[in-house]
Amino acid sequence: MMRRILRDLEWGIAFVFITLALFLIIALLTIKPVIATVTETYIAPGQIHCRSEQILTDDSGHKWDVMFFTEADSPEVTSLNLRLSGLYSSANIQSQLPLKIGTANKSYEATDIFLENPPLPSIGQYNLKNIFPRLSTADLTLEIPLENNQTARIDIPRSLFEEWQQVADRNYHPFPKLPYTFEFMC
Repeated sequence: MMRRILRDLEWGIAFVFITLALFLIIALLTIKPVIATVTETYIAPGQIHCRSEQILTDDSGHKWDVMFFTEADSPEVTSLNLRLSGLYSSANIQSQLPLKIGTANKSYEATDIFLENPPLPSIGQYNLKNIFPRLSTADLTLEIPLENNQTARIDIPRSLFEEWQQVADRNYHPFPKLPYTFEFMC
């Protein structure tokens, strides 16, 4: 009798482990990688903050928070900003050297907005308003100047660049979107 109970218990435990293993395999096969989404925030009447944010890994294995954003307070966008934040203070940006942005056939440079006084040594912010219209979705890379004459290289996925294009194309609306609709009845 005791052997039967132990055998049934062993089969039950084996069934639970097999079920969990199958569930994990199915979950891992069906989960798609998440790419950042474009978010739009109304800061104040007439001011919109629109951004795309993603965590990417450079060629050395350091993680970077890559945020592309704009703040619009007039019908024309005044700046397209790229903020790079080295996570866990793993790498310090050399603010005096430009960020190099490379495409398949061209290279561009952007200076750090925080040239004199960065909030942290691992943060750099660049205005790409003049450069961004010339960039293409193919083979976009960032070369971040680091201390000790090192460079971190980040490859930008095509889908992330397409989100940056959505951020750049956002139009300014002088009136905030209303959270409700009106219906007129006669």
